[in-house]
Amino acid sequence: MKTVSIIIPVYNRANIVPRTLNTVLEQTYRPLQLVLVDNFSTDNSLVVLNQFKIDNNTADFEVIVTQEKRQTASAARNRGMQFATGEYLMFFDSDDLMDRRLVQKYVDAFESSPQRADIIITRRNIIDEAGEKKTMPLFKKDIIANHILHSVLATQAFCARHDFIKKYEWNNNILQWDDFEYGLRLLLAKPVVGYIEGKARVDVILGGDNSITGSNFSTNHGKWEIALRTMVLDIKNSSLIDKQRYYDLLYYRLLVLAAQYQREGHPEFAKPAAQKAYSVLNRKWTYRKVMPRLFKRIVNGKRGSARIAHWIIK
Repeated sequence: MKTVSIIIPVYNRANIVPRTLNTVLEQTYRPLQLVLVDNFSTDNSLVVLNQFKIDNNTADFEVIVTQEKRQTASAARNRGMQFATGEYLMFFDSDDLMDRRLVQKYVDAFESSPQRADIIITRRNIIDEAGEKKTMPLFKKDIIANHILHSVLATQAFCARHDFIKKYEWNNNILQWDDFEYGLRLLLAKPVVGYIEGKARVDVILGGDNSITGSNFSTNHGKWEIALRTMVLDIKNSSLIDKQRYYDLLYYRLLVLAAQYQREGHPEFAKPAAQKAYSVLNRKWTYRKVMPRLFKRIVNGKRGSARIAHWIIK
C-alpha cells in the first residue's frame, strides 16, 4: 500500500483544529502520514497537536509535529514538505473537513488513471457563515481559465504525486490567495489531471474571525493584489500560446476584487483596483460594454458573473 502524506499548517487554532484532525483520523485509508506544522501559535495549538500525536501515532498513522517561525501558510506548507515521505501528497487547512473516504478515493483515482495522473481533483462544498452550502463543479475543460475564475486547485481540493509536486515550493511572499497562485503554477507545468467523480469530498468553511480565509476582503486589502500580480508574471514566464487571454481573466479577477471592496463599503480600495482592471480590459469594445455591468452585478451580490466573463473572454 502506498503512503499518503497530508500537510496541515496551524496558527492559533486550538479550539478548531481538533475537528479537522478527527476527520483525518477517521479516514478509511491507511497508511497515512500526517504532518502538522505549527506557525508558532500564541494560543494552545502546539499543545493540542502534540497531544493528538501522543494519542494517535501508530505504525500506519504516523503523526509528525513541527514548527515554522515564519508565520505564513506557504512557509508552513514548505516546511511540511520537508518531512513528507508518502508517494502521494495533499495539503489541507486547519478549519476544514474531509469526507472519511477522501484519501481512499484519491488513491483509487491515481491507481486507475490510464495516463498516470500527476494530480487528482475533488469537488468541494463551500459553506458560508450562514451555513448555506454551494457545491463546486468539476471543471474538466479549459482548466487554467477555470482555475483563474474558480480556484480549481484550492488547497483542500487536490492530491498530487510526490515526485511531481516536490519540484514546486509555495511562494512565501504571498499572504492571501497563496493556493490560487500555487495552483496556477502547477497547472502551467502541464500535469496529467484526473478527477474524483460523484459527490463532494471536502467541506470548506468560510467566514468568521476564526476562519483561515478571514471574514472579508477589505481586512486584507493589498495582499490579494500581490497574488494577482505574481500570477501575471507566472503567465508571462510560461509557455502558454494565448497569454493575453489569461491576462484578461486575471484582470477580471481584479475587477471582482474591486467589486467586493465596494460591496464591503470601501470605495477607497475599490477605485484603484477597478481602474487598473479597466486599463487592461477596456481595449476591446465588448469588454468596455460588459465589464462595468459585471462590476455592478457583483456589488449587488448576484451570482453567475464568472460564467459570463468566461463566455466573453474566450
